[in-house]
Amino acid sequence: MSDALTPGAAAHLLGVAPATLRSWDRRYGIGPSERSPGGHRRYGPEDIARLRTLCRLVGEGLAPAEAARQALEARCGSVSGDVAPTAEGSPSSDRLLPAEEGQAALQGLARAAMRMDADLVESLLEKSLLDAGVVVAWEELARPLLYGMGRKWEQTGTYVEVEHLLSWCVSSALRRVAAGPAEKTSRERPVLLACTPREMHGLPLEALAAALREAGSPYRVLGPCTPVEATLRALRRLGPRALVLWSHAPDKDDGAVLAAAAGAVSGAAVDTAVFTAGSGWRDAAGPSGVAGGHLTSLRDAVAALLSGR
Repeated sequence: MSDALTPGAAAHLLGVAPATLRSWDRRYGIGPSERSPGGHRRYGPEDIARLRTLCRLVGEGLAPAEAARQALEARCGSVSGDVAPTAEGSPSSDRLLPAEEGQAALQGLARAAMRMDADLVESLLEKSLLDAGVVVAWEELARPLLYGMGRKWEQTGTYVEVEHLLSWCVSSALRRVAAGPAEKTSRERPVLLACTPREMHGLPLEALAAALREAGSPYRVLGPCTPVEATLRALRRLGPRALVLWSHAPDKDDGAVLAAAAGAVSGAAVDTAVFTAGSGWRDAAGPSGVAGGHLTSLRDAVAALLSGR
């Protein structure tokens, strides 16, 4: 009984309204099964596990009634359990998201993020990364959702905590993407990924790193706010086959950063292609004929960096 929760505490834990719990109990029979010494109904660990499963399945796009049926039949309701089966009853291996499935997954992620259910957000992201691959999961799910939350914050000043939680969950899921088979044995020179000195947001670089890892391509990430000197030293030490400089917010000094990188690679013993990425480079003038090009999307970046390997 010591682990049993009141309806209010259970709702708080799950990130749903108490009225939602009452509705699920009344409609689907997923409710508290224990009672306090005073006769008040309480949610035990098994009740909470079933409710977590229901939340996960609804987040994946199932109708509440079907999600409740599956939750009641499940032997274990842990959010961190195995990947949920698709409608056909087996995990998807098509590595794509049809329009309806993608919309359901996006809505499920948004609902889980708004409830601040980090376990469910990461579980849904990991399923999408496994089923669809990094590029599709980023471009069709994570990026649109992050953009939407950012816009909501800019327009209303609210939900900043949701955006921060979502960013952390996306980062965590991306870093758990399995490495392709070539990464452990390949002697290929790495790709170097760095932000410009004043760029604090490096999540798109983490997505690119995950996509390269998925493809078995070696890389090194220097992350947000990389000093110019650190990028230049890394270029000299690693001799990478490519450098990607990320800038989301325009900065008048970005052109100088690119020029410094171009100067560092021009006299090097090995060839290094220099790429720019991010909207911050729209107005930056880099040295002509030096940069490998501007990468406009994750798909574009992966294709460019993996070509000619």
